[in-house]
Amino acid sequence: MKGGPGVYLESPQNPKIHRWSQLKSKKGRLTEGAFLVEGVRLVDDLLRSSFEVEAVLWDVGTDNLPEDLTETAQLRGVPLIEVAPRAFAAVADTVTPQGVIAVAKLPQTGVEPSSVAFGLVLDNLRDPGNVGTLVRSADAFGVDLVLCGSGTVDPYSPKVVRASMGGTFRVPVESKATTVFLSAWRDAWPDGKVVLADAKGQVDCDQFDFRGPVLIVIGSEATGASAEAEALATDTLQIPMTGMADSLNAAIAGSVLLYEASRQRRSR
Repeated sequence: MKGGPGVYLESPQNPKIHRWSQLKSKKGRLTEGAFLVEGVRLVDDLLRSSFEVEAVLWDVGTDNLPEDLTETAQLRGVPLIEVAPRAFAAVADTVTPQGVIAVAKLPQTGVEPSSVAFGLVLDNLRDPGNVGTLVRSADAFGVDLVLCGSGTVDPYSPKVVRASMGGTFRVPVESKATTVFLSAWRDAWPDGKVVLADAKGQVDCDQFDFRGPVLIVIGSEATGASAEAEALATDTLQIPMTGMADSLNAAIAGSVLLYEASRQRRSR
């Protein structure tokens, strides 16, 4: 690495390497208050965001990092640390790492329900790919908050962060019990609508009015949303389909609803 930091970590048993490797688990992330971001594009997105970055790790067995990435890190005062391949592999979550990992601080969100006029609630959604894709869609369609509710995978797990394609750094994401947030939101927005995606919903999504305050709730593909979330919903929506498929996966269904809501809200 040109202009490298002069810090080189070789052993997988190094205390820093051990600490960072613990961030692959939810317990480790909560204990340390940090999470991992892996890959050139995502690390670059992270460095250009408002997130606090603890360090950028470079696998010395791979190609040099892009100069603009190292320059951004240096401008922000983020340490660039050279790491031996075996030690780097102990931290990496992917099978074939790209040679760069950033360690970022977990954000302190605490978004007030009264500031969420257009939100996405993920209830009982355990697949990291689906959650990350929905964070990416929420970023694309201007959502105020993604609430990862009860039974939903940790939004700062490495797989979710990768699937979000940088959305994690641009849209507020928070974990909280679904019922706690939905109840508080309905108190803040008495005329707001909590809409639940359901294959047998009461209304087709393109016939529903999304222009006011609204939360879109997406549940598990296998079991749907929890009974508690269903009880707090004001409406159930279905996506009209003309082909042979009888259902869509959670990420696709949620993205369709987010697009329709965004389309209507742009034209109000």
